[in-house]
Amino acid sequence: MGGSFFNRILVPSSSADPCSRACRVALLICCCLSVLVESSLGSKTRHFKWEVEYMYWSPDCVEGVVLGINGQFPGPTIRARAGDIVNVELKNKLTTEGQGTPWADGTASISQCVINPGETFVYRFKVERAGTYFYHGHYGMQRAAGLYGSLIVDVAKGEKEPFHYDGEFNILLSDWWHESVHEQELGLSSKPFRWIGEPQTLLMNGRGQYNCSLAAHYSNSSSSQCMFRGNEQCAPQILRVIPNKIYRLRVTSSTSLASLNLQISWAKCGMLGSSYPDETSLNLGSLNKEIMG
Repeated sequence: MGGSFFNRILVPSSSADPCSRACRVALLICCCLSVLVESSLGSKTRHFKWEVEYMYWSPDCVEGVVLGINGQFPGPTIRARAGDIVNVELKNKLTTEGQGTPWADGTASISQCVINPGETFVYRFKVERAGTYFYHGHYGMQRAAGLYGSLIVDVAKGEKEPFHYDGEFNILLSDWWHESVHEQELGLSSKPFRWIGEPQTLLMNGRGQYNCSLAAHYSNSSSSQCMFRGNEQCAPQILRVIPNKIYRLRVTSSTSLASLNLQISWAKCGMLGSSYPDETSLNLGSLNKEIMG
């Protein structure tokens, strides 16, 4: 998923001269899709109002600090139709010095100025191609801290999907470390270099289980750490399906370092597309697909 990200910047609401200050605190949100910002007659404008801040969360049943949007981890899904205008009003509530967001894609504090703590910036862009994308923080280790979410673009109104399906699921894959992103960043930038090691957990839609077997959930084991009630932040998400129906899986990898291999062996599957928009195929059989972050 690539291309140019945000092609035009809007003026931050709280700065008359946005580039007059040092670009010091940055929280870059970039969307992985090509966009244009010119207006389009007949398109619909989708409005989103976000606040980015630190939160305590237990993605894998171990509490830590994440970057969340509107109290959510991962961030809320942006959904629009091809041709729509997306308008995101983002407020930076990261009060710690050194944390924030640049306006749009580019090298933070060099090619882009930043959204300082307490400031608000409006992203406005047109989505042109239907597909499955994602947005993420692009400054420092913000993506590893959980600042990401899905961006789904449906076909334009009046157009038909190339394939029939009865329902769909959005699957957002990510890697997760218990060590804070500040410790990770220090190790990666130190001399000598300190490798942060393999992630403690792999998350699906922000949920995973660390050092824990789901077998306890289905057996008479005395172990209680995996006997979920369903409302825990780390409880597995259950995708409920009806036999003999066709489901579309929108799979995105937002991993920081891990390359993943997703396998579905219980159903006939076909790949409808990938990061390359023109790549389309339909092969029935079990799905075993390598997914890069």
